[in-house]
Amino acid sequence: MNNNVYNILIVDDEKSAVNILKGLLSRNKEYRIFEAYNAMDGLTIAQKVKPDIIISDYYMPNKNGLEFCRDIKSNPELSNVIFILLTAETSVEKKVEGLETGVDDYIEKNISLKVLEGKIKAFLKIKSLQNELLIEKERLRIANEQLKRNFKEILYVLLKIIEINIPQAKQRSDMARSIAAYITEKLGLDEETKRKIIFGAQLHEIGKVGIPHKIMALCPKMLTQEELEAYNQYPVIGSVIVSSITGYEEAAEYIYHQLENYDGSGKPDGLKKDEIPIGAKILRAITLIDELTMAGSTYEETKEAIRQSMNSILDPVIASYLLNYLIENKMDISREIINIPVEELKPGMVVAEDVFSLTGVKIMPKGITINERILNIVLERHGVDPIIGGIYVYK
Repeated sequence: MNNNVYNILIVDDEKSAVNILKGLLSRNKEYRIFEAYNAMDGLTIAQKVKPDIIISDYYMPNKNGLEFCRDIKSNPELSNVIFILLTAETSVEKKVEGLETGVDDYIEKNISLKVLEGKIKAFLKIKSLQNELLIEKERLRIANEQLKRNFKEILYVLLKIIEINIPQAKQRSDMARSIAAYITEKLGLDEETKRKIIFGAQLHEIGKVGIPHKIMALCPKMLTQEELEAYNQYPVIGSVIVSSITGYEEAAEYIYHQLENYDGSGKPDGLKKDEIPIGAKILRAITLIDELTMAGSTYEETKEAIRQSMNSILDPVIASYLLNYLIENKMDISREIINIPVEELKPGMVVAEDVFSLTGVKIMPKGITINERILNIVLERHGVDPIIGGIYVYK
């Protein structure tokens, strides 16, 4: 439909029948009439003119009207066309078959032309509403895509802020996302809840940007009681930051309660068992991994610590899934990751994160071991397309 002009396609192997309908409908200046004398030509014309309504005879050579309707409705560009089938067929079974195929109305051929015209006008009103709904649907789709892009950009900026201010935060964020995705899947949570928990997991450390740098520079075990209390305020600060993002208030709540222990001995509110939100229980498992990482625990020590945490620090079900995650991924958290300048890269080093150049070209994948040939290629590439921010390698 364009500027209140409707395209109507008449398809009938009897030219006289086409002429009658064409003569009737041509009197209305809002109608642009097209004609075809078999289904194949009808489909070709329909693909070109995108009619609002097709009026087709049932009995035609090669393909009948029902088969023609099936072709029209299976075409994504034509599936919303109003399809009216004219026939002398009175069989109820045939009419039911037509409606199931996608026929919008099944009209007997001897119907009054005035009644037919009235039906066409009614269907065109429906088509007009359909077109408006399609336009609105497309507008909403574009707006939703823009919101998704904006959200990804916000997440990227927040993660960059964390990475700049907190050592190795990116690695812990990536690990947190992976653990949260694994556990939420095992728990069978709905997609909306999973999305919010994973978001909270990625940003669980964001509140640390509000902690004095001199405190953040030390391992938590080296802090005085007063400094430790200041350090443990990061969930509160993080929840305030995340709560300002519309639709993520629950993620903010998970971040706020991420240091609550299953037995009620945690912070800030001393919640226990089912009082703790499921997202916060998962984030507590992630923060335990963070603590063990910073303590330099080995793979076996980490597994034992998680077993010991069941029913005290961690919900036993979540602790079990966390153990499964460690075993399935053979994750050794004792492997410390450091960032070095490109010039300090040496043979034997193992790359801990994908390496990209300034123009976005992927130079090296995570996990590759540097040899002389790779080193020469990287340094040569770095000379013409710099690698900004150094390279993460396992210490």
